[in-house]
Amino acid sequence: MTLRPHALALACLAFLAIPGRADDALSQTTISFYANDRPVGGFIFPIGSPVLPSAISNDTREGDKEARYAGNVQGRFTPPPGQPIVLFGEYMVVTTEAISAERAKAVQDLNAMWESDQQYRGRTLDRTELTADEWKLQTAVDVANLKRLIEIIDRFGWPGLRFAGGASQGAFLVLQHADSDTQRKYLPLLRDAVRRQDAMGSHLAMLEDRVRVADGKPQLYGTQLAGKPLAFAPIEDEAHVDERRRSVGLPPMAEYARMFGLSYPAK
Repeated sequence: MTLRPHALALACLAFLAIPGRADDALSQTTISFYANDRPVGGFIFPIGSPVLPSAISNDTREGDKEARYAGNVQGRFTPPPGQPIVLFGEYMVVTTEAISAERAKAVQDLNAMWESDQQYRGRTLDRTELTADEWKLQTAVDVANLKRLIEIIDRFGWPGLRFAGGASQGAFLVLQHADSDTQRKYLPLLRDAVRRQDAMGSHLAMLEDRVRVADGKPQLYGTQLAGKPLAFAPIEDEAHVDERRRSVGLPPMAEYARMFGLSYPAK
């Protein structure tokens, strides 16, 4: 039986180095794990594999051929189909965990939430205004998703990265679009998950800001925009907002503003 690596314990993950971008057939991508400034393990992908790893961290340094990530590193890559990946290191633990049908169904539902949350709402990313009927349909989806998410939380606790992998994104999206009282209720669970490195700091930042804005307080990370024309809600200690954003893996405000066709600071 071939074991699938559910967890790789390679001392302390300090850096994720990517020596190649796989732009041509002669390139090779390596993901290396560092501890105490020395490599202790990693993955080597086949030559020519179209691998596009992505990651965020408290400290990100990117170049043409290498990217280094330090502090609360959270990454993702999709292995090329049918090609072997070589693992190397000095200490590795491969764990295979039996998953109950109930948990498997919960993860499946979280994946479905991810898609349905954006079923209509996703069109607004292209500046497309939804009709009243479309918002009514999206609201019905949101109500059903929240009901199911609460069932999952009541049964398993916050469905973080270790519980649901990438599907944990669905839990965040549903909570992000829930009513303010529900957001306040479950915000401590997301805080705790981030503290345990079981959820993304950027998700927490967005939810923290949303709750603060709803409570009439200035936001901390500058993630929330409102009004017509669109503008950033007030930001507390704005001089240090990019430092806070960097600590949770968010891009600088100027870069974030460009995503919405805005400039920062506003001209």
